[in-house]
Amino acid sequence: MELKRLKQIGWLIVVAGVLCSLFLWGQRMQSEANYKNVQMVVNYSDIVAMANANDLTEEEFAKALQERGVSAVLYKEWSLGSLNANGQVAIEVGNNIEYASFVEKVSKEVPVSTANAYVALLDKNIAVQVKDHVLEKVPGADYYPGQVDVITIPIMVPNGDSEVVTALNKIKEIGAGFDMAGIARMSALGMDTVPQLRSWDNPTDTSLRMAFDEIKAMPNLVYLLFNDKEIPGYPQKNRTVADLLKDDKGNTVVPVATIEFSDQKGLNQLGVLLNKDVIRLHTISNGEMGSLTPDSALDRWMLAARERNMRSLLVRFFDITTPGANLQGNLNYVASIQTGLIESGFTLDQPYEKPASIPTSTILMAMVGTAVIAGVMLILLEMRLPKLSLLALIGGIAIWLALLLVNPTMAKKMMALLSVITFPTLSCLLIMKPEARSIGKSVVALLKLCAISYIGAVLMVGLLADILFMLKLDQFIGVKLAHVVPIVAVPFILYIWNEEKPLTFVKQLLEKALDYKWTMLGVLVAVAGVIYLSRTGNSGAELSAAESMMRTFLNDVMGVRPRSKEFLIGYPFTLLLFWLGASRKNWILTIPAIIGQVSLVNTYAHIHTALIMSMQRSFNGLVLGIAVGLLLIIGVKLLFAIYRRLEQRGL
Repeated sequence: MELKRLKQIGWLIVVAGVLCSLFLWGQRMQSEANYKNVQMVVNYSDIVAMANANDLTEEEFAKALQERGVSAVLYKEWSLGSLNANGQVAIEVGNNIEYASFVEKVSKEVPVSTANAYVALLDKNIAVQVKDHVLEKVPGADYYPGQVDVITIPIMVPNGDSEVVTALNKIKEIGAGFDMAGIARMSALGMDTVPQLRSWDNPTDTSLRMAFDEIKAMPNLVYLLFNDKEIPGYPQKNRTVADLLKDDKGNTVVPVATIEFSDQKGLNQLGVLLNKDVIRLHTISNGEMGSLTPDSALDRWMLAARERNMRSLLVRFFDITTPGANLQGNLNYVASIQTGLIESGFTLDQPYEKPASIPTSTILMAMVGTAVIAGVMLILLEMRLPKLSLLALIGGIAIWLALLLVNPTMAKKMMALLSVITFPTLSCLLIMKPEARSIGKSVVALLKLCAISYIGAVLMVGLLADILFMLKLDQFIGVKLAHVVPIVAVPFILYIWNEEKPLTFVKQLLEKALDYKWTMLGVLVAVAGVIYLSRTGNSGAELSAAESMMRTFLNDVMGVRPRSKEFLIGYPFTLLLFWLGASRKNWILTIPAIIGQVSLVNTYAHIHTALIMSMQRSFNGLVLGIAVGLLLIIGVKLLFAIYRRLEQRGL
């Protein structure tokens, strides 16, 4: 079959896949446009502290918060340690029980042993609740009623002070239920309830049922948070927990929340089992609040809601360690969050809803994935490998369809990765030519380059158009691989594979590599590569103060901050490369040019970010990058002119 005909077939398949993907793109945008409910939450302990320090009742302070958009209260489950600190229980280890101030009120039947810890229930109002939790959660625990009720907990016999401390700390972590009186007071005001449940060792089905029955009975319950690194019962009891949070018809009774930047084992799997009834929560820790101003904290909340689809904001107060110092300032700060959210188009007075499901089908997915394989075929055709390209198309489609039927989620993630590798690579092979271009033609070439790369983003969005990815219960894989492969593949194909004698050319390169100048260049490239990879993904190197200021400035001016890898590196050096010509002598400029294309496509790998925000980020990056690139070309032209003048003078 002719090379030209194969290319036509490849592009027809790509176009068909893009059309299918654009349909899914539109469905996702509609889902995101309707997902605008945001809930502001405060911690009940903060309400108590602020009210107490400012001579207000809890109800008075809560009403002030309600007026400023807060509609839910978080209740962290009591621990024996917190109750001990409040004087509601007392914890003793071993024979120390004999010297406790309350020992005369304890039943004579309580066995005194160095192998026991003792929890004395000093507050009768919560004694039954604490007893029920400890007896269900701790194997071997026993209960002895008296004037002061006591629970015995078996422990390892301590062989020194450090082991006593270890035993005490373990006991203090045991959950003891929630402040039901506080929940009743806040719910009576119309505040929603958000409990945060602690985990415990080796939970039984009975103890799990007790804990979740207590939660499901709470008034105004909106969703559930977990407190620890693992959810209760992980991993064996995930399905049991999911069943306890559903009704008899399989509908979710209590949605769960994921806390941004807090990886809790088992939570994503639980979210999937709960029909994806998950809300994403963002918070700023009390420690971080000390380093922020009200304006910088407000920026954090707005970015979380607008750019990362956070729909629950757990708001912390300033100066919470001295809660009487800044009442009005904190109320003004909460009001500014309310105003910012409303001005950004969010709704604060409606209950939580998950985003609408995106209608899709196996046929649509098959078409989109086939378009990615056609992209690989087109790369092989650019490498003058027509037989291999045809084999890749036929074999790739067969493998893709088989994987799609066996494991659809993994198949889509793998094909999405291939998409963001394939089309930036293809665009560079098609548009990067050795001939120099005028400035105007360089800009046009950049736009063509971005348009072809963008196909990879469109196909990836179609492949991952599912609230599973929008809620980050699962996510795009291979971020660093997607950044590296095109950087290696494009220079290899352009400057080595396309040589008449590639092996001879490689031999010459290896001989040059022994030269110290090439060695130094290799070291510099390696260092730059490490820095580049550290800045990919959602986490990595910390930002400098200057970069943070630049990002804030760009957000304020442009609405959505463009990616620095695009407007500072990728696009400017791409324009310079096109202006000079993508010849072998300018090969080093190929690297930043590819980085810009990879960054453009990988912007859309952040599926939890609203598409409209990613589109605006890409547009802003392109416009600003072209402006910076034009300045770069002007600067290089000026340097060339100065060099020629100095050369003419013999300097």
